[in-house]
This record gives sequence, structure tokens and C-alpha cells, in this order.
Amino acid sequence: MPKKWYMAIPGLGFRAGSPGAGKIKYIKKIKLQNRDTVSGNIKEAGVRMLTEEELISGVVEKHRRFLEEYRKEFEELDSRMNQFEEDAKNARISRTQMAERKEVLKEKRQQYYHQVEGLLEKELFPKLDPVTDDKIMEDIKKLKGQIEPEEEQKLIDSFMENLQERTREKGVGESLLLQARARMEEARNSNLELKEIRESEKQLEEDDGSKNSEISKNKPQHKWLSSKIKSHEEALSYWEKQKV
Repeated sequence: MPKKWYMAIPGLGFRAGSPGAGKIKYIKKIKLQNRDTVSGNIKEAGVRMLTEEELISGVVEKHRRFLEEYRKEFEELDSRMNQFEEDAKNARISRTQMAERKEVLKEKRQQYYHQVEGLLEKELFPKLDPVTDDKIMEDIKKLKGQIEPEEEQKLIDSFMENLQERTREKGVGESLLLQARARMEEARNSNLELKEIRESEKQLEEDDGSKNSEISKNKPQHKWLSSKIKSHEEALSYWEKQKV
């Protein structure tokens, strides 16, 4: 059987894509009986005769080159996106844990102030007049509210100063003051931790927003690369079979 020859025109490359789109449009079959005449004209025109094997090898090489480039870019992008998604997942877990911890701290803080109320009702209030009792309870109510730790410390100092005067007036022992201050400090420590958690939640929210933005921004390119890799893999498989 006569060997097939093809003409490759300079400046034109092999078309990349699926096997169905891989027809080599710029190749003309040259009849062997006109080979000498055509070869002379071709040489003058600056084109080179290629065999079918050479053309297929060129197509295969092109698909391999594209696959190498796309796979490298895809692996790097895929790794970044996986990390973003892992970070986002960890952030969700952290926010859940923080929310649970906040509820515990809020309850503990209220319990500490409730314990102070119990101490005063038992050891001091019976010795004071109802108006003074109500005033002390009103001060504790302010302490139990949602206030910043710095403001809470000021209120605690003022409260303990007034309480010290009342206990001295009524001859109440120093133990009451020590127990009341210890519980109020524990309440304030809970408030400090609450503040730290709220600040951490804010930072997590900002970081999470940034990561979600990166994921959304890179998804189209990630999808495009995946599609191109699949397309070139199919094309490469097709053309490698033609070499057999």
C-alpha cells in the first residue's frame, strides 16, 4: 500500500480539543503520482512533507503539553481551595464551641452575683433598713447587666467601698467583705472571657468571609481546569490509539 504523505503549512498548529474536534484541517493529501512535481512546488513554498505518524505524534505531544500545564495549575489551585474549605469548616466548629462557652460564662457570672446577694441577705440586710437594702440590690443589678469589664471593675470598687462602710457601721465581720469581693472578681473574670470570645468571633467572621470570597472567586477557574483536563485526556487517549 502506498505510504500517505501530508503537507504541514508553517505557522499553523495542531488544534487541541476532543477527538471529534481533532481533525487536521490544514492537511492536504497529495497523490503519489504527482509527488515529484508537488514536492518541488512545496519546497519552493517553504513547506515540509509530514508523514501520518509524524502528524499524530505532534498532536499527541500537544495534548500532553497542555495536560501537564493544566494539571499543575489545577493541583495548586485545588490545594488552596481545600485549605480554604478546611479552614472554613474549623471556623464553624470554633464558633459553635464559642457560642456554647458564652452561655456557660453568662450563667456563671449571674450565679456569682446571686451568691453575693445571698450572703448580704443573710448576714447584712437584717441589720439595715429596707431603703438601704433596696439601694444595695439596685447596685448589684447594675453589675449583673451587660457592661464592659472595665466599667464593671469601677462599679465593683465603688460597691465594695460602700459595702465596707455598711459592715463597719453594723459590726459585721471582715469575712463577708472577702467573700463578696472574691465572687465579684470571679464574675468579672467571666465577663473578661466573654469579651475575648466576642472579639475572637469577630475575627473569625472576618477571616471566614475572606476565605468564602476566595473560594467563590476561584471556583470558576477550578471548574474550567477540571473540564480542560478531562477534554485533553480524552483527546490524548484517542490519538494515542491512532498510533497503533
